[in-house]
Amino acid sequence: MLIDARHKKWIVATVVLSAAAFGFYHWMDWRTPGRLTGGTTVGLWYGIIGSLLMIYAGLLSALRKVPAWWWLGPRSVWLRGHIWLGLLSVVFILLHSGYRFGGTLEKILWVVFALTIATGIFGLLLQQFLPRMITSRVPCEAPYEQIPHLCKVMRRKAEEALRNIWSTEAQGTLASVQMSQNVLGAKMQLQEFCEKQIWPFLNEKYQRSSLLANPVKAETAFDRLRALPGLNEVKEHLAELEQLCEERRLLAEQERLHHWLHGWLLLHIPLSLALLFLGLAHAFTALYY
Repeated sequence: MLIDARHKKWIVATVVLSAAAFGFYHWMDWRTPGRLTGGTTVGLWYGIIGSLLMIYAGLLSALRKVPAWWWLGPRSVWLRGHIWLGLLSVVFILLHSGYRFGGTLEKILWVVFALTIATGIFGLLLQQFLPRMITSRVPCEAPYEQIPHLCKVMRRKAEEALRNIWSTEAQGTLASVQMSQNVLGAKMQLQEFCEKQIWPFLNEKYQRSSLLANPVKAETAFDRLRALPGLNEVKEHLAELEQLCEERRLLAEQERLHHWLHGWLLLHIPLSLALLFLGLAHAFTALYY
């Protein structure tokens, strides 16, 4: 989600509530003999509020699995709340702890909590510039889910271009037996190049080790093909093959950036679930032991 003017009220509210929470906590801490701890009334209320904020933030994943019920509010609002109320929970949990790390369970809880917040901030930062980078660097941007289908389409187009090359007859002086044999040899080289390089390169699984993955090496390879006897006459079909390889490189760049844009969720979501379970364990042990 892009941080824009719609977040202004959320940012202001988060800053004001954070300042109020800090101010009230330290005022009560100054007035309380022996200072505040997580087990005092004020400390418990801070822990409850912080936990409720974390639960709200964690419900975003569940909200995506249910229909868009009107009474739940727009999902864009929930997403903004996920960001800013999730950050606000850090303030309340920190004050609930009284700036102490506690025992073993609490230390583990702090580590998971820190990693959850860190991965969330990392993902938020990526979303500020990666979508624009994808748009600027990938002119042929396509829906990510459609990339495997597009690879199959490109493979069919490449095979059709090769069939057109084979069906093109030699013209003029190339009609001699010797030149026809040279043209046949050139087409055989092209056929081998397609089978060993182009077909694998246009597969759904991108071949990063292929020479066609390097634009300079790919251009050199196609220049050599165009220099072969008779292939200059089918340069439009060779250009089509070269263009298809270029499009596959661009789609691969989109795939790479897309993985960066969404890959952080593979850490953030499990950490969020672990945080909720550890938080429940902490509450149970604190209340009953």
